[in-house]
Amino acid sequence: MRRRTRLGLVIAAPVLLVICGAYTALWFVVAGKLEEGLTEWAQSARAQKLEVSWRQLRVGGFPLAFEIELRDAALRDEAVTPPAELHAPLLSGSTRPWNFRAWRLTAPGGLNAAAGPAAEPVAKLAAQAASGAVVVADEGATIWLGLDQPRAEAGPQIAARTADFWLILPPHPPESHTERYGALAADLHGVTLPQLPAPFVNPVDEVAFAIEVKGAIPTAPPRQAAAAWRDSGGTVELDRLALRWGRIAITGSGTLAFDRDLQPIGGFSGAVEGYEDLMAALVAAGRMRPGDARLARVALAMLAKAGPDGRPEIATSFTIQNGEMFLGPAKLGPAPKINWE
Repeated sequence: MRRRTRLGLVIAAPVLLVICGAYTALWFVVAGKLEEGLTEWAQSARAQKLEVSWRQLRVGGFPLAFEIELRDAALRDEAVTPPAELHAPLLSGSTRPWNFRAWRLTAPGGLNAAAGPAAEPVAKLAAQAASGAVVVADEGATIWLGLDQPRAEAGPQIAARTADFWLILPPHPPESHTERYGALAADLHGVTLPQLPAPFVNPVDEVAFAIEVKGAIPTAPPRQAAAAWRDSGGTVELDRLALRWGRIAITGSGTLAFDRDLQPIGGFSGAVEGYEDLMAALVAAGRMRPGDARLARVALAMLAKAGPDGRPEIATSFTIQNGEMFLGPAKLGPAPKINWE
C-alpha cells in the first residue's frame, strides 16, 4: 500500500510541477498584456479628447490576482462641457484570473476632481480616500464608488462623512422612452451644508436616493438635450428617497419630468415625520409665509397618524406643478428653478 502511495506521488509531482510552471508562465504573459493594453488604450484615447497619464505603472498580485497600480494617475476629458479632470496619488485595480469582468478599485491616498478651466474650475470634488468596483455583465455594467470625507464645491461647499454612489449602465442606448438610459443611486451620511434655516443644525443624518432615467438623451448643449429628451417622452423615476435630519424623516418615490419651460414637474408619494419642524424651517428660510404655514399645519394634522415610533407621520403626496410645490393639500411655496444658461 505504501509503495502504491509513493508511486502515485512520484508520478503526480512532475505533473503538478508542469501545471504550476504553465500557470506561472501564463500569469506573466497576461500581466504583460494588461500593461501593454493599458498603455495602448491611453494612447488611443487621445482621439476621443481623453488624456490619461501616470508616473509609474506596475502589475502584480501573483498568483491569485492581477493588480494594476498607477502612481500619480491623472485623467482629463476634453470631450465634455465643461472639461473635467481627475487626479489620484495612488490608484489601483484588482481582479481574479477567472473573472476579468469584475474589478475592485482603491485610491487610499484620496482623489481630487474638477470641472472647468484649471485656473477657475466651476466645480470641485475632493476625498481623503476612495474605493469602488466595476462589474460588467450581459445586462450592462454596474459601477460603485465610495468616498471618505468628501467635499464638493460648486459655489457653496457641501461635505459629508461618507458617500456611496452606484451607477448602472445598460448594454445599449435606449430605443424608446420606456427603456433605461441609466440608473443612479447615492447614500450620504453626516452631510454638512453651508447655510441652514432655524431650527436645523448640521449635520444632516442621511440623504439617500435612487433614480432611473428613461429615454435617450442626445449629445447636445444642456438646454437642447433636455428639450429633446422631454419631447421624446423621457422621465426620471425616483425609486427611493430617504432623508433623516434630526426629528424630520422623509421617504418617498415618484416620477419627474420637464414642462414646456424645461422646469421640473412631478408627483411623488411617501411619508413625512416631523412636519411641524419642516414648516418652521420653511418659514425661517423665507420660502413660506407664517399664515400659510399655520393653514398647512391644520391641514396636515388632519392627515397625520402615529408612525412606527409613535410620533405623528403623514402618508401623503408631494407634487410640483406650475412652478409650485405641494405637500398633500398644503402649498409649500415656489419650486426651485433650473437655470439652463
